Amino acid sequence: MMTSLRHILPAGSTIPQDEDESSSFTNLLSHFQGSENELQSILQSEQKKLFVDEQIRKDLNFSQSELNSLTNEVLDSEEFLQEFEQVDISDITNLGQSNDDVDEFIETLGPTCEECMTYEKVHRITQISPGDHIRFHKRIVGLNVYNHHAIVTDVDAEQNERVGKITLIHFQKGTQKITVLRETKEYDMETEEIEIVRYQWRPFTPEQIVDRANKMADKFEQDVHAESYNLFGNNCEEKSNEIATGSKFSNQVSSFANYVKYTISWLLKLFLKGAIKFCQGIQPVIRGFAHITVIASLLSMVDRLATLKDKLKKGLMCLKCYEKEHKKMTVSLIFCLISIGISVMFHVSCFYFAVSSAIAVALPCVSSFVMDTIMPLIQPASKIPKPVVKRCNMIHNGDVITFPYIGLNHEGVVTSVSPYNTNDLHEVKLTLVHFNYPGLFGTRTVVKEEIFFDLKKDYVYVYDFSQEKPFRSQEVVKRALDRCGDQNFSTFTNRSSHMSRHCKTGKTELKKLPFKKATEITNFSPGDIIDFTYCSMSHEAVVVKVEYPETIKCSVVHYKYDGVIRTRTIIEEDFIFKLADQNIFVHDYTGCDIHPPEEVVRRAKTRLGEQKFNTFTNRSSHFAKWCKIKE
Repeated sequence: MMTSLRHILPAGSTIPQDEDESSSFTNLLSHFQGSENELQSILQSEQKKLFVDEQIRKDLNFSQSELNSLTNEVLDSEEFLQEFEQVDISDITNLGQSNDDVDEFIETLGPTCEECMTYEKVHRITQISPGDHIRFHKRIVGLNVYNHHAIVTDVDAEQNERVGKITLIHFQKGTQKITVLRETKEYDMETEEIEIVRYQWRPFTPEQIVDRANKMADKFEQDVHAESYNLFGNNCEEKSNEIATGSKFSNQVSSFANYVKYTISWLLKLFLKGAIKFCQGIQPVIRGFAHITVIASLLSMVDRLATLKDKLKKGLMCLKCYEKEHKKMTVSLIFCLISIGISVMFHVSCFYFAVSSAIAVALPCVSSFVMDTIMPLIQPASKIPKPVVKRCNMIHNGDVITFPYIGLNHEGVVTSVSPYNTNDLHEVKLTLVHFNYPGLFGTRTVVKEEIFFDLKKDYVYVYDFSQEKPFRSQEVVKRALDRCGDQNFSTFTNRSSHMSRHCKTGKTELKKLPFKKATEITNFSPGDIIDFTYCSMSHEAVVVKVEYPETIKCSVVHYKYDGVIRTRTIIEEDFIFKLADQNIFVHDYTGCDIHPPEEVVRRAKTRLGEQKFNTFTNRSSHFAKWCKIKE
């Protein structure tokens, strides 16, 4: 292989003769700019001799992000890291030597949409593999009452493939309490209903998932894990999703909670319609109760909309699912407003009541039809999953992205992408540990969260603990991370302020401390306690990581907006995206018949200068679909 590489080595470059082949290979990688095609050809012919990721075996494009999937022995090489930390994997420079740092890096590579999961029915034991997240249907009197979730660590199928032993790690009733256990049982697919949970995107390999599951089971077996089972806040589904994706959520609980909310809301509205006539003849204060019930339902809808937006921002929901749920909630919100209007107008005229009732019934049906049938014609990208971009290596040449443009979401084709280091001292991305706000009906939990601050606009204060005998910075960070998952929130005794002070000094006393307004990134250090505005209120948190926001420069081909009167033209334009502050989405065309990246770029550039814009049939969304999908 080294002989082949020497033939395309640029003039003036040599291979050190005293190094082994693996070391020489890593040192050569940075010298092959302009010879990617030749290098790709060599790698394809030699790939059987290299231990590379399965995805690269299937489709070797030799992009920067795919280099991350090289073998552990190459990745562990200090020379490899030194070569590539100067290119575009800026996060590698922040990695330490501990496995925790590596896990943290992997967990932030990309989002996992909580709504984009599919379920594959298991007919044979051989369909199941170690590292799979599976669920069991639990039926009572023929009805599927609930689903039980687990992580598979080992599978041993018998000859007929329908019967076999499966080793699971899951929440299960132990001798004294419900805890995470290892369990090996024999299952028969003739009698069991099992489904494999399939994710659109998963940050961990099956081997890593098995390792994470075993580590978690070890913690519970050694009784060093503080978490306990909670049906609504820490159940088997949440634990399985956390192991498989790094994100803790339960669709069962969310669906049940939403069902309860919608049922209560519907009953309140039904009560309102039936009771208003009765209420007319009694005291105004009782009549006002009918209005209050609808207003309570309205507040629930507003809270749900805020929760959806928060999930999108954190990468727990893709843009497609967000838009779908947002439209449903918007229709419900309008219905609530109309219900309030009905309750008010009923006192004015029966005619208005009849008209309002007709609108209230027709509007949700019409809106649903428009969203599901007409919108995909106007906006073809509306049906495509769109994970939010958190890292530079999530975007590649030939990708279709959705980005903010003149105040609206806009599509374009990426023709080039590279890191853009602004290193603006007034902009900072802080990784904080604090009690989050999951919505009006959610359970507050201590989480680790990345938050962007523009110190020219945002007011952030750093507390001075110099007179309080604080722990060392490393110890403060460790104490804060150990609190992640804690759900023992109390407004008066255990909110973020108490938690932060306890991590810093071991005390929860909220005494007044000196503080200083932060004006640049150098004012922060890991282990600091800061005060900032969160959900429109003063809030404290522990800083565990300080870094510049990741910024990328993308060349995008799209229809440019030149004003209301002027003609729109397809151009290639450079954009600077601050990933911590802007919502950029990359389209996921898994399952679609698409062109190779270089062909997508070529097709996009062939239409440069075109001025055939049409809002309904030929906007940027239609253009991007034409470039990407084979028709």
